[in-house]
Amino acid sequence: MLGRKKNNVTELTISNRTIVRIIAFLLGTVLLLRVLENMRHPLTLVFVSFFLSLALNPIVTKLSGMLKSKSRVRATAIAYAAVTAVIVAFIILIVPPLINQTTEFIREVPKTLSNIENQDSGLGRFVRRYELEKQLNDFATDWSRNLGSVKGPVVTTANRIFSNVISIVTVFVLTFMMLVEGPRWIKSFWKHVPKDRRNHDQEIAEKMYRVVTSYVNGQVLVAAIGAVFAMIALVIASTIIGVTVNAVALAGIIFLFALIPTVGTILGASIVVLFSLFASSTLALVMVVYFIVYQQIENATVQPMIQSRGNELTPMLVFIAAVLGIGLGGVLGGFMAIPIAGCAKVLFDDWV
Repeated sequence: MLGRKKNNVTELTISNRTIVRIIAFLLGTVLLLRVLENMRHPLTLVFVSFFLSLALNPIVTKLSGMLKSKSRVRATAIAYAAVTAVIVAFIILIVPPLINQTTEFIREVPKTLSNIENQDSGLGRFVRRYELEKQLNDFATDWSRNLGSVKGPVVTTANRIFSNVISIVTVFVLTFMMLVEGPRWIKSFWKHVPKDRRNHDQEIAEKMYRVVTSYVNGQVLVAAIGAVFAMIALVIASTIIGVTVNAVALAGIIFLFALIPTVGTILGASIVVLFSLFASSTLALVMVVYFIVYQQIENATVQPMIQSRGNELTPMLVFIAAVLGIGLGGVLGGFMAIPIAGCAKVLFDDWV
């Protein structure tokens, strides 16, 4: 590229080599973005595995120290066996009852709608007053007709389940390998860091590591507390009202969604209230009141006491990170958003 001045006019000459370089750079950028787009799912699995290995590393390190052989492979296998047992128990206790309850509700919808017309209740009188019987009958007929044409959605759901199972197995294998080989990678990495900045960088990495581990442990504890109290509330309320619900399964939903900070409990509570409505409107109303009260107690006492030392983020930043995480990565994104934001804050504090 050359520039020259002639008659007070600057002429800019661009060589063919410069043009070729610019075009090559643009094409390379587009190609790189396309490759990253196509590799988004595998890269997500690798990132999730890395995150889980950080969270499980303290447990594996402690177990390996307790073993006579000091083997990280055996310690990781023991930790995996325990986690797998918990996951299998969770699935056995929760998934089948929820599927059965949902299936039964779907099948009973036409019968329930037809009974509403003859009920001497506020809803039944409302239907008769505004002559909505025809609309209810049409809806019940359409519902029954649609139940016979679920082959496509069932096949699609089966394919998604198979794909998710493959992804879960991949994450399990990658996490296992990272837990076993992680310390050796870290030692090799620090050897290539200049000595004049090695101690400082190690301190920053240690702070970020503590943010991740303390968050995961704290959030699991918060979710477990919420699930236990929700199960107790469901058992007491359903017994008094005289209806039957699967309190263990619904408490499992609370535990799963409560892993997402700030908004997870609300999402889980909404699902539990919906399933409670299948059994009794009174039970659903009681659970709405319970979750409103418990949410206030959790936000004021449980959550701050457990998580306050972990990431040093303000409530507003926690909420923003959780919402962005859910928008980008669903439930998993919401779970990982807070420790990522906490690590970013550690880097920002060090930079300024």
